[in-house]
Amino acid sequence: MKALLALLLLLLLPVSAAYAIYDPLSVPNNKYGIHIADPQDISDAAILVNSNGDWGYVTLVIGENDRNTQKWQKIFDALRRLHVIPIVRIATRPEGAAWRKPGLEDRRDWKSFLSSLNWPVENRYVVIFNEPNHAAEWGNSISPEEYADILVTYAKELKETSEDFFILPAGLDASAPSGPATMDEETFLRRMVASQPDILSLFDGWTSHSYPNPAFSGSPAAAGKGTLRSYEWELDLLSRLGGRRNLPVFITETGWRHHDGKTLDFSLLRSEVVSEYIKNAAANAWNDRRIAAVTPFILNYQDVPFDHFSWRRFGGDGFYPHYFAYRNLPKIIGSPKQREAYSLIKPFFPKALVGDSSVTIVGEIVNNGQAIIDTSYTLGIKDSVGTLAFVADSVPTLEPGQTGRVVVHLNSPETGGTYTYSLVLGKGDREYVLETAQVEIIPPPSVVLSVPLAWRPRANATDVKVLVYDQSETVVHEFTGLTLVDGKIIVEGLKQIIPNETYRVVVLVPGYLPAQSYAQLLPGMTEVALSRLLPLDFDGDGKLTIADIPALLTARPADVWYRLFGP
Repeated sequence: MKALLALLLLLLLPVSAAYAIYDPLSVPNNKYGIHIADPQDISDAAILVNSNGDWGYVTLVIGENDRNTQKWQKIFDALRRLHVIPIVRIATRPEGAAWRKPGLEDRRDWKSFLSSLNWPVENRYVVIFNEPNHAAEWGNSISPEEYADILVTYAKELKETSEDFFILPAGLDASAPSGPATMDEETFLRRMVASQPDILSLFDGWTSHSYPNPAFSGSPAAAGKGTLRSYEWELDLLSRLGGRRNLPVFITETGWRHHDGKTLDFSLLRSEVVSEYIKNAAANAWNDRRIAAVTPFILNYQDVPFDHFSWRRFGGDGFYPHYFAYRNLPKIIGSPKQREAYSLIKPFFPKALVGDSSVTIVGEIVNNGQAIIDTSYTLGIKDSVGTLAFVADSVPTLEPGQTGRVVVHLNSPETGGTYTYSLVLGKGDREYVLETAQVEIIPPPSVVLSVPLAWRPRANATDVKVLVYDQSETVVHEFTGLTLVDGKIIVEGLKQIIPNETYRVVVLVPGYLPAQSYAQLLPGMTEVALSRLLPLDFDGDGKLTIADIPALLTARPADVWYRLFGP
């Protein structure tokens, strides 16, 4: 009764939702990234953002007419290999000079697509559309209330699907005035909150388009709304509206226009000036502990209207100087969290092992997680009493979804009994238990071989050899000088085997062709019947060849008769 009451009390306690997302600033985080327009630029992006560090970011856009799981899984797999974290901005599709306004019903298609992907890291960073305070981004209209409904609905749908979705609102244009084509950001945000009072609680981070205005040419030292530090003004506004002031900031768009492009525009900044501005920004405006990522716009754009933002030279021949200034910035080695999950195709440990034996156990592991297994991982066995000696082969390199062999060579303890063993995959100070099993240590088993010699009524022979091969065709036992008595050979002391596994047993009798049988060698004693041994090895080389013919012709008929039918 007491146990029942305790259970009821536990059931009545309030349960808070446990979200798997983590603050990217709570782990080593390389905040530097880049905005890309074409996934084919991922390799170049990785070289840029991971120079002097690791696990930088890319911001990329996926349109509703590009939701191809196979295509994007290959892209995400490439990002995983290159150690780049994606920030995905979802988009609709162009309709004339504007982007189609998203509908509430579209959320299911986005949920299905985004959930179908194995993301490179645990946090799935998703930006819900783009600059809705521009009419051109919202079906030629501006409606903070409509965007608030979309954001709330999409955020809840994604969160219900997976705890890993990290919800980021659309970046807003902080420099836009209120008018027919745009709306002031503060007005837009205030109307959003008035329409959906709880909306700010849905943000896991804050998306900022902190461009250095005016004309994308402002000083990196400027502060306030419409500058490189727009995010500071935005966080202050969020706080005044009831939101969190310490949200991790994702500056998914920023940067200066330069005079190089499809056509030269000498009214814009020289790339060398942009280089100095970038170094200043890194030391000051971007040197803020609240910034999780900064991904300037844009790595490669070879046409108007963004050719003067492109970091790759027009025509694709190398990069402008400010690319190298950014590449040379000091960075750190990021360590984002990845879900690690592994399973075995079948049980690894046998139910029993022969005492004082050296055996090799082979298993198959499946990588079900997000990380790539590589040489930084180790395989080992944890022993409850510390009497098991082992050496493990290097683990195979396995990307998510792949299967590979794991091999452990071990020496079992001499003392019989039941032991607890765990197969463990380790990386650094982290361990992942693949299997824990109870293994019985037993005495060496034996085998009784039934060996018919031709058609002899009494099959007796001396100097018999027995070979035992494992499944890799390695000889694990070679018994010599055995005696066959009345068609039986008893072989004792079978160590170096794994009970209940199948082995190839070969018997060699002088003058006879070898015979073999595949047998499951059991604990205790196993009876194995071999096929009839034929007396055709007249030259004694253990096989039937043309050389046996002259040896047969020189043999005495009585000897041949004895081999076939002798007592």
